Amino acid sequence: MHGQNFFLNQPLAIEKDFLLSLIPNIILGYQQKNFSSAENILQTAQSKIEMQANTAQSFGADVFPVVLDISGPIVKYSSWYYLGTQDIISILRRLDANSSVSGIVLNIDSGGGMVSGTAELTHTIKNLSKPTIAYTGGYMCSAAMDIASGANIRMANPFADLIGSIGTMLSYQDFSKMFEKWGATIYEIYAPQSTEKNSEFRALVSGDQKPYEERLKAMTADFISRMETNLEETLKDDGHVMKGKTYTPQQALSVGLINEIGTLEDALAKF
Repeated sequence: MHGQNFFLNQPLAIEKDFLLSLIPNIILGYQQKNFSSAENILQTAQSKIEMQANTAQSFGADVFPVVLDISGPIVKYSSWYYLGTQDIISILRRLDANSSVSGIVLNIDSGGGMVSGTAELTHTIKNLSKPTIAYTGGYMCSAAMDIASGANIRMANPFADLIGSIGTMLSYQDFSKMFEKWGATIYEIYAPQSTEKNSEFRALVSGDQKPYEERLKAMTADFISRMETNLEETLKDDGHVMKGKTYTPQQALSVGLINEIGTLEDALAKF
């Protein structure tokens, strides 16, 4: 099980266009039954790092920077085809303890993803002893922007797609009517003591969005507070940056979401 419904039916820090772009891959994965296991996803990430180390050592380098790819939707646990934040944290801690690693480049191409697990990864990055650079040649939005804010430096390729989208949303799918059309009868019975159990969901189904809006409000306040703290030295709030707006690399530089525009090679050259 890969938790696709868990991803789709919870608060997300994600750019909507990016979310919609994931649906065909999810459908194709189900049809072809070719989702990778968590073990294979982690092994692939570790193999890429080992390859970088072997290449550097073959050229006689005692110390070298490492590139860690963070692409696709941000998920807490490795699933679908994507490395989860919990495994990223484990990899980063090992790299931080490796005396041969001179620095870490987070090569990000993500429109965001799950709120759950993201703040923990950002905190981990911010507290690494190794210097870190968050780089993007594509998307660095929402949860991915949160993660990038923990790095010492943020860079974007001049031809990168979008940066920013600081905010949260809920995308919820209710399949009960479809199941009922197939002949299923759905019962939900709660104990009389459990008046608050699933209260947000029950309100949403009955047409009341306010309980979930309050939950999203608290999550977004936490997100914004973290971004203001992590970016305080560069951030120039244009009145839109904390409201979910996305920016081109040049615009992101002007409002302080990134520090520099350059290539991945430029980022590696800093180490």
